[in-house]
Amino acid sequence: MRGNSGRVALPYGLLTRLHRVRSRVAPALRHVMYGGRPSWTREPNTLPWFDQPDALDRIDGDDGDLLRAWVRDGYVVVDGLVDLADIDAMVATLDALWDAPAPLPHLVMLDLRDAPDSPPRNVPHAEVLEWDRGRCERVRAASDWRIHGFHYVNAPARRIFHDARLGAFASRLFGRRARPFAAINFMKGSRQHLHQDMGVFHIYPHNYLIGAWIACEDVASDSGPLVIHPGSHRAPFFAGFTDYPQTNLRTADDDLAAAYEAYVEEVAARYPREEFRARRGQVLFWHGMLVHGGAPVLRPGSTRKSMVLHYTVRGADRAKEVRGPVRW
Repeated sequence: MRGNSGRVALPYGLLTRLHRVRSRVAPALRHVMYGGRPSWTREPNTLPWFDQPDALDRIDGDDGDLLRAWVRDGYVVVDGLVDLADIDAMVATLDALWDAPAPLPHLVMLDLRDAPDSPPRNVPHAEVLEWDRGRCERVRAASDWRIHGFHYVNAPARRIFHDARLGAFASRLFGRRARPFAAINFMKGSRQHLHQDMGVFHIYPHNYLIGAWIACEDVASDSGPLVIHPGSHRAPFFAGFTDYPQTNLRTADDDLAAAYEAYVEEVAARYPREEFRARRGQVLFWHGMLVHGGAPVLRPGSTRKSMVLHYTVRGADRAKEVRGPVRW
């Protein structure tokens, strides 16, 4: 079919398959063309404008106060960028996954537990629907479950992922065009350890990474809200990742990963701690170096529904050039 521009518009499923093929072929082509050398070894590590010494002097325009807060604190909160109807439709589908009439193809539900103290498993949606009602209820209650890439199988999630308003705001922060490249849906408080997203992704040049945390319901103080440490994005990156972006939490061994986590805790202790008690539809954009995590869930059974997007710029995500093995 053809869009308004007259160009042929490929079905979304075909585009997804083409992207996967390109993802497999691209590393091999780079190896042939460059002898296996990663591309970042041939490029300068030039930081984004907001991490330059004169960042505050570069700010002008009507959104100057917001940009100054971004430089100073490493995060900003914005209203009115996401359609509430899309949020509600997406969440309704997520809530109904446990007793859906048919499985969603290729969907995997992550961190499912048969009991609170049992090890987590990643389970295909089709397998979950084969369980009896009692097991579904038990696993749902015991699990801080989440889904990666829901936008591949759900139209409202896809509209949010590609929303032009979110992308335009991230682009304004970068000072160049932003590209979404990862999405996670959380249904409960994550209880995540403190971390920096730069330690999870493989980004070069450094710091071309922005997270966008979208509240899909009002967040109560006892349901495990997002924790942030304003200003912590200005701390130096962990010195143990000497060949980053090759080495980060995904590719580090256990000892190095533990040393990184201890370093992040030490950084967090030097900056104030805040909890984001969000209203439905609010979006918190954060710097890739900002220390953040999940607060304890104090009310058993409570939810903290959210969608997290990540943005980078063209060519900065180097994950496909990284050598394994990886931790996840």
